[in-house]
Amino acid sequence: MPQAGAANSRAGTYNNLSHPVPMQPALDLLRSRNPAFRSLEVVDSHTCGQPTRVILSGHGLVPGTDPTVAREILRGERDWVRTVSVMEPRGHRSMFSVALIQPAREGEDFGVVFMDASTYPDMCGHATIGTATTLLELGLMVPPHDRFCGPLEFGLKTPAGRVALRASLEDGRCKAVAFAFDGAYFLGSFDIAPYGDAPLAVDVAYAGQWYAFIPVSAARSAIEAANIGCLVAAAVPVREALAARMALSSSAEMPAPTIGNIVWTGLPSHPSARHRNVPISSSGSFDRSPCGTATCARMATLVAKGELEVGETFVNEGLLGTIYRGVPLRGTAWEGHQAIVAEVEGSAWITACGTLLVDPADPLGAGYFA
Repeated sequence: MPQAGAANSRAGTYNNLSHPVPMQPALDLLRSRNPAFRSLEVVDSHTCGQPTRVILSGHGLVPGTDPTVAREILRGERDWVRTVSVMEPRGHRSMFSVALIQPAREGEDFGVVFMDASTYPDMCGHATIGTATTLLELGLMVPPHDRFCGPLEFGLKTPAGRVALRASLEDGRCKAVAFAFDGAYFLGSFDIAPYGDAPLAVDVAYAGQWYAFIPVSAARSAIEAANIGCLVAAAVPVREALAARMALSSSAEMPAPTIGNIVWTGLPSHPSARHRNVPISSSGSFDRSPCGTATCARMATLVAKGELEVGETFVNEGLLGTIYRGVPLRGTAWEGHQAIVAEVEGSAWITACGTLLVDPADPLGAGYFA
């Protein structure tokens, strides 16, 4: 009969965590035990509080694939890449992921496919900043040993077209990224009565996604993290009332846009900011940052109303008190609309590197929301 001391000694050997477990051998062991594992190699970051998960490999996209083609491949054949990278248990309702497409030839732009809790957006500002920061911090744009300082200009291929970028580098580290969006425009103001009382004017604008701006006072609330549950709930009747109102002005030739993002606006608390907002999506997610494309759409609205001049700086504050700095660079035309080229600058920080694993025997392995 083995003595208790010997048994405890053996248990101690197996339970000894005094030395770190090397990650690659651990992954190799898991894969050897279950060769059917699917995996995604990812780098996580946050842009002024909003998460971006860049998928470096595992999505199966061929280098040089056009982002619009890549998006249809993922949507039609590999939606598991989106659900696994965005949904629980590896993500959450407000997670945002990006499938990174390697360039076909050295010196060409990387491509991206944006993915969120419900769809594949044409464009996303915070994820553009997060992806650019990830590329720079990994040394994929500038060699990691290079102590480059100053502005660095490059671009990303997106489903909305090529997005021009300017990164600010100090001692080789990325401090901020600015992106320029060509074609932000104000559609108009629409009166709705979401709560059955007096009509409210809602400003609708486009910048890669559709946004509807409404004062947070209509929800009898304020833009604070503690109020987010109330703001998510209050956005539902606004979205429904706006959809009904937009349907009245639609036709076969000009169908009404689907506006999923309700943006509550209010007074800023940051001393440099002019406005504060929080976007709420149709899936119930919300942006912790000021939202890059919403900031573009907001600037287009203010320019159209004569409340912001081309070339004038616009500082927008988000839910957590972080800010984006924007500027309408110039006027332009976009699909028959008077539009602007909008630039927005923000900062992102790397938070994690890892491997997402999908066990085919896991009944919830493809992701879920609770």
